[in-house]
Amino acid sequence: MNSRLISVFFTSALLLFTSSVHLLYADSIVIRGVHLLTMENQGIVSGQTLIIEDGIIIWVGDDANADVPEGAKVISGEWYVMPGLAEMHAHIPPASQGTERVKATLGLYLSQGVTTIRGMLGDPLHLEMREMAREGEIMSPRIFTSGPSFNGNSATDPATTRQMVREQAAAGYDLLKFHPGITLENFEAATEEANRIGIEFSGHISIGVGLERTLASGKGTIDHLDRYMEFLAGEAAEREDPPIIFFGYDLTPYAERSRMTIAAEMTRAAGVWNVPTNTLLENVFNPDYSIADMMNWPGMEYIAEQTKVGWSNYVNLIRNGEAYNPDLARDFLNLRKEMTYALHQAGAGLLLGADAPQIFNPPGFSVHRELALLTEAGLTPWEAIKTGTVNVGVYLGEEETTGKIAPGFRSDLLLLSENPLESIPFNSYIEGVIIQGIYLSRTDLDEMLEEIQEILNP
Repeated sequence: MNSRLISVFFTSALLLFTSSVHLLYADSIVIRGVHLLTMENQGIVSGQTLIIEDGIIIWVGDDANADVPEGAKVISGEWYVMPGLAEMHAHIPPASQGTERVKATLGLYLSQGVTTIRGMLGDPLHLEMREMAREGEIMSPRIFTSGPSFNGNSATDPATTRQMVREQAAAGYDLLKFHPGITLENFEAATEEANRIGIEFSGHISIGVGLERTLASGKGTIDHLDRYMEFLAGEAAEREDPPIIFFGYDLTPYAERSRMTIAAEMTRAAGVWNVPTNTLLENVFNPDYSIADMMNWPGMEYIAEQTKVGWSNYVNLIRNGEAYNPDLARDFLNLRKEMTYALHQAGAGLLLGADAPQIFNPPGFSVHRELALLTEAGLTPWEAIKTGTVNVGVYLGEEETTGKIAPGFRSDLLLLSENPLESIPFNSYIEGVIIQGIYLSRTDLDEMLEEIQEILNP
């Protein structure tokens, strides 16, 4: 694909966010005299220039030494430039919601500086969207997608489960998504077949499988810190009455913090990544987050009214239940942050993900809240940003092309008016996004957001 610079007048004719646009083609894009957060080190380097060709960064250095190609499109300003972020537990609407809503949701992720997503509940349409995004035919992050869910209703016996693995691999899905309800027998069938074929599997952990078996299985990621609370609670987690509220909230009084180091070291040794999605649990349990406040968070204007009502009802159901206690909820959320930090301290891999669009997590907006929660857990701002940039490149096996600003890396970039190391969450400071060598200015992004709102929440 040639590098392209777009000044966009967005229409919904094809809902590609590139229809009826003014396309300005340039052999090269040059970003001059900016402050760089390269992610190769923990500091900001000022007075820097980037040269991009064909969507790839080919030169980075002092502006005084820049050899600007003839005919290049030059962008300059007092901006901070950093790699684009990834949302590693994203959801893309299914085909049943219509192609327009799918493309609008992808555009919403991109508008907030999310240049890569890992879709965690796949649909055949998502494979088509993945290819369109790769070819630059839609304004979208780069897409990696799981197949449809493996759960107690779909993975009903070992033979069926193995066949599901083979079919999803043959269809071209990037990974398998596990939900709760898979029996140990069917889990073993799925993981054996997936490891034999060579397709990743990630997601939840069924209660009959547990953390230790999962770590031994070769799983790619554990999402939501699933079953860590059960591990921390030890024998208390095996009592007859099952947990009432998801992700082990009711096990909080039994959790032994001394077991966090054990769990973290086991995870590191197994080479399994975690996508904590702490913002999701904060939205549900944190008594300091009122529903009224959450309804007015940035990004909620793009969520359909009926969806917001459903989210509100769910949170009310949890918080009005007999098992809910504000002090217990705060301790539960602190335990999750402490477990996140223990994993980080042990050297177990963390990936940025918020689980959007789920309970009060608008696409794109919520990963910035997740970044803030990672810093609350104890990571430095640079370490938090690393979970959505450098670590993503390592996880994808693209450490030489993804997640940093250096020659040979993808030109998926954010242009910010403030230093991201000092301003998490920083999505309100986005002045531009570059995706595959296509530049979207602040004006372009605002026009795109107007159209997105008309589609997602008319």
